[in-house]
Amino acid sequence: MATDNYLYDDAEEEAELEFLRESLEQMDNLADKTTQLLKVFDIRLKNLGRIIAPIYKSTQKLTRLYDNIEITMSSLDDTLLFFNVAKDEADTIRMGPDENELLPYLDSINRLKDASDALKQLDLDSASQSRQEIYELLRIGLGNLSQLFSQWLKQHSGGIDPVAYHSVADVPTFPTDTEKLLSMLATYLNLVNDEVSYDLKLTKTYAGIRTRHLQKSLAQFGDMSNGYIRSNSFDGPLPGQNRYSEAASRSNPSEVRFCTIRNEHWYEPGTSPFAQYTVNIVKLFQAERDLVRRIMPTVISEETFLTTADRPFETYIGTGEKMVSFFLSSPLYEVLQALDVYGYLLENDSVFDALLSLRQRHHNGMAKLLSRLQLHLSKSFTALINLIRSPFKDDTMPKQTGGVHELVYNTLTFLAYVIIYKDLLTNIFLPLGDGHWNQSSLQDAPNVSQHASDPSDGLSIFQHYLRDVIEALSHMIEQGGKQMKRPALQFVFLINNHSYLARALRDAMYAGDEHSQSLGLGDLVGRSALGRTESQIDRSRKGYVATWKAVMSSFPAASLSPAEKLNMFNQGLDEMVRSQKTYEIFDSDVRAMLISDATEAVVPDYETFLRQNPDRSPEFTRAMKYTPRDIQRKIGAMLDD
Repeated sequence: MATDNYLYDDAEEEAELEFLRESLEQMDNLADKTTQLLKVFDIRLKNLGRIIAPIYKSTQKLTRLYDNIEITMSSLDDTLLFFNVAKDEADTIRMGPDENELLPYLDSINRLKDASDALKQLDLDSASQSRQEIYELLRIGLGNLSQLFSQWLKQHSGGIDPVAYHSVADVPTFPTDTEKLLSMLATYLNLVNDEVSYDLKLTKTYAGIRTRHLQKSLAQFGDMSNGYIRSNSFDGPLPGQNRYSEAASRSNPSEVRFCTIRNEHWYEPGTSPFAQYTVNIVKLFQAERDLVRRIMPTVISEETFLTTADRPFETYIGTGEKMVSFFLSSPLYEVLQALDVYGYLLENDSVFDALLSLRQRHHNGMAKLLSRLQLHLSKSFTALINLIRSPFKDDTMPKQTGGVHELVYNTLTFLAYVIIYKDLLTNIFLPLGDGHWNQSSLQDAPNVSQHASDPSDGLSIFQHYLRDVIEALSHMIEQGGKQMKRPALQFVFLINNHSYLARALRDAMYAGDEHSQSLGLGDLVGRSALGRTESQIDRSRKGYVATWKAVMSSFPAASLSPAEKLNMFNQGLDEMVRSQKTYEIFDSDVRAMLISDATEAVVPDYETFLRQNPDRSPEFTRAMKYTPRDIQRKIGAMLDD
């Protein structure tokens, strides 16, 4: 039974295997047929590709051709529109820009410019005609914008007072919004102007307006400088003086003025109208340069500023030349102003050079002013010491009052002011060399001091010069005393003037600030000059006492009676007191000194004379006009104003 089951299972498996074999054979046949079919399909696809390829290429060409036609037609439409731009924008352009809404006007100009650029590519008569119309509208449009630019500039270009503004940053220019609009408009005009080749002259427009602004702002300083020159110039003889033709008189009115007129209005540093002119033109130029850089395009900003500054600077240099010419013929005390102006020019020379670096003529104008001033200053200090060494001519003789001579007063006051410019003068004196002021008159120069302690140091040379001036002044005082017609007057003149000199030296000694290390006149000339002057005062006082002693010359006379001696004394005393009432004493201390010397010279000897003549005859009593106390009071009141 079991064997039958095994046989049955084998038969079933064989049947299944047979079925599988037959199925596989059918599938192989089907696969072969499918493969053959795919090969045929592949061959047909390849054939179809070969057939379609030319058609595809033709389609691509047709597509490109279509696109080109579209582009060409669009470009042609745009080009045709350019022919109408002039007509479309004409009303807007001719009407001009709206100040409050500028962009639409700029857009119109841009459309005109684009149309001009497009039509330029067409070689057609109609295109040329349209371009001409567009160019005319561009000219009008740019002109209108230029007028608006000018209008905005003029609104804040009416001139200012630069003195009211301490620094460059304080100088007013334009409101921020206006400045931005000007900058935008200037940039646009410059750009479009270059592209359309239209001669807009933007630099000239700006410079024309702002030049007038600068000139108006600076006019006051030119007027003040010219007014100062007119009011302080003089020709011919001075008031109260005769015109001398003799060689013994001075032909130079400025020297006569310095010798005979006490100057009461000395120049104060920084007050020169031309010094103020210099400070304020620099201030305005710096402010204007900064403004130009903010408004104008960079490519034209430098040229614009230089063009703007041209005429104001030429006017400034012209005024400077007049000022220098005035200094050349003015009294010596104007040297102080010349020094101050020279210092201001020297200080600002590099500033001008940086501002106006491209203008050689500007540099030459400044260099000429500096050169002329330096030459004048060096000659002036030599002229001063030569004048002091030979002061007295027919028209410069000292007055018969014994007072401080005008030349002494003017010279010492002048030196006190000159020392303010010590640093400037040391630089002027150094290249001229030690003792240069003595070279022309060394043989005739009395009491020339020793050489500078260091001939290579400008300050040492300047101190040498000051010592020589003081020596010359002291000698001049001695010469002036000899011009006095009375012995007492001679000594009063000497005491007065030497005391004034001593006080000037003494008061200016150690007057400097320790921190700034500045020095006074007394410090610079040294104590020896003061010592010599005080010795001269002592000698003159002895001479003055001797003139009072002469009043009592009758007392020792044996041939005269006591009454006669008293009468002669009374006459001498009255005459001496009467004459000294006309003397000019500059200082209360000098007045007290003279009164003390006169009293000490007379009263003790007068008292001795009275003691020696105790008997009082009627004649003697009548002749005794003054008691010792009366004489003391009389002398004490003789110099009262």
